[in-house]
Amino acid sequence: MRAVPIIRSRTGCFTCRRRKKKCNEEKPVCSGCKRNKLECNWPAGLPVREHGQGQPRGRERAPSTTSKPAASAAAAATPVPRSPRQDDVQSPVSPALQRPQLAASPRHGSIGAEVVLQNDGESSAARRFSNGPSDGSSSGASGGSVRNGDQTEDDLDNAVSPVSPLSPFGGLLALDVDSASQQRRMSDVSGISPFAFIPGREGFSGESLYLHDNIPMNMSLLPSHGHDSFELLSYYLERTANSMGNGSTDINPFVAKLIPLAFSDPLVLHLILAQSAVHRQSAKQCGSGGEVATRYYADSLRMFRNLVGEYVSGKEGTNLVVTVGSLILCLTEVARGDVRGTIFDHLAASKSLLTSLLSRPGPESTDDLPEFLVEYYMHMVASSMMSKDPRGSSQPALSPAIENAAKLLLEKNYMGQLCGCWLEILTLIPQVFQLGHNMLRTGDEPGLATSPDDIITFGLLQSQILGFIPSLVASTNSQLAGLIFKQATLLYLWSIFGTPRQAAQQTMQADLMNGAVLEAVALLNQLPASERVNTSLCWPLTVIGCCTTNPDVQQTLRARLETMIETIGLGNMRQTLTLLEHVWEQPPADISPWTLRAVMQRYEIWISFA
Repeated sequence: MRAVPIIRSRTGCFTCRRRKKKCNEEKPVCSGCKRNKLECNWPAGLPVREHGQGQPRGRERAPSTTSKPAASAAAAATPVPRSPRQDDVQSPVSPALQRPQLAASPRHGSIGAEVVLQNDGESSAARRFSNGPSDGSSSGASGGSVRNGDQTEDDLDNAVSPVSPLSPFGGLLALDVDSASQQRRMSDVSGISPFAFIPGREGFSGESLYLHDNIPMNMSLLPSHGHDSFELLSYYLERTANSMGNGSTDINPFVAKLIPLAFSDPLVLHLILAQSAVHRQSAKQCGSGGEVATRYYADSLRMFRNLVGEYVSGKEGTNLVVTVGSLILCLTEVARGDVRGTIFDHLAASKSLLTSLLSRPGPESTDDLPEFLVEYYMHMVASSMMSKDPRGSSQPALSPAIENAAKLLLEKNYMGQLCGCWLEILTLIPQVFQLGHNMLRTGDEPGLATSPDDIITFGLLQSQILGFIPSLVASTNSQLAGLIFKQATLLYLWSIFGTPRQAAQQTMQADLMNGAVLEAVALLNQLPASERVNTSLCWPLTVIGCCTTNPDVQQTLRARLETMIETIGLGNMRQTLTLLEHVWEQPPADISPWTLRAVMQRYEIWISFA
């Protein structure tokens, strides 16, 4: 009698589907798996059918059970993974958080489970993340499915890892997530400021990263961390990373660069968690966050000191991590709203460490991370110059290596999440400070005239600032912020000779400064105070506030800072407003960006305006 032909089906066992073999769909072990002595995996929850009977074809993948010829009892005792559903309270381990485990087993495409992301608007990055078959067996109606990771030898030999060998955590990020699906995730979250959710390509592919309640408590990714760590990591991805970056680029390096590095180094991870903790406490979004923030902050400082000790003793491979750590600590102090000037110690260390990193013949990193570190330092140092004593001894803010690296970025029209499209302005601010330092010290000594070199330098700097035009490639908000920086830097330069209130009579310089203040206010009125780019505007707002005594202008600056405090929640924004209130209490003739240091000293508020 002629045998019944085996018809290939999409409803066979998972093992035959992966091997792209025909399955006779005999349960619990099909003939193909029995013949090859393989593990036979079947969807769970479907009615067991008789051999040869038809079965409806479904789009939704059911959870799988495992049947093995020699160990069926042991397999039955193992937990059964579930496919994620929309009504689930607890989702499986986040795909994005599972991916770093690949580094422990480079031969396998996954450890325990292979994650296949699928949605209506699936992006190219999400498709690259999945290396499963493209038929109905690898798709789910709910947006994703999990299949068992036990693979046969021929599957493993033919498998291609979706993670770049240069970055063992490259698969962690899906940078091209469709904005519509991202907005759907955002709509499920309530009670968090809408500022946290910025539609863009920097979003993670794992939905549970946006909802910290869904991060499972037994994640093996952070075995040495407790429940607080999962909440802080989620908060960092939801709020802190977006608060640090100003949204001028599609990809946020605080996620794309620092998160992969954090999963490869415990210090960077702990620093990020500490930064998230102090930001959450500053934003007052956690009633019991004070103790957690203090603990993580203290632990991160201890770990950083230990690493610095290893670096000083000459341990190889620590330069990159200690440099990144020092810069992360700078913005951690910004998030805390530290008023003791701790940030200036970290910034001084960053200068030396970054110079050493850039001076190496070959960079330790394999991508453009050094460019981000240069941008990071330039943003921090330019925003901190005004806090220095212009009449005291001063070291150059930029080393030759950092200055050359910044020039290379300018040549390629670099735009970033910290410098926006105004990197050129950031390179000029330290030069303006150095000029003011020279001219003010000369003016304090009787009988000494202004140096001709200083006059020429003043003219060159004014020409460069006036000639600055934001890149047309930048977004409208980024261009507006760049023009605000331009006006503030002009005010910073012109105020070396005094402010309008300090002049005995109306002068051309006073007219220019009043016009620059009005121009800056007009630009601010075009830029909503709730926009993400405002996170970079503390420095220009402070300069403008120190160059005017107009109550209307002061109220405009006050209202903007209050909105920034409410939406962004960085501690230094609150301290900036406090400092400006003290500045406006001074006699009009004493208000100037170059006398701000005296006000800071009087009220013991030592902050950076980053």
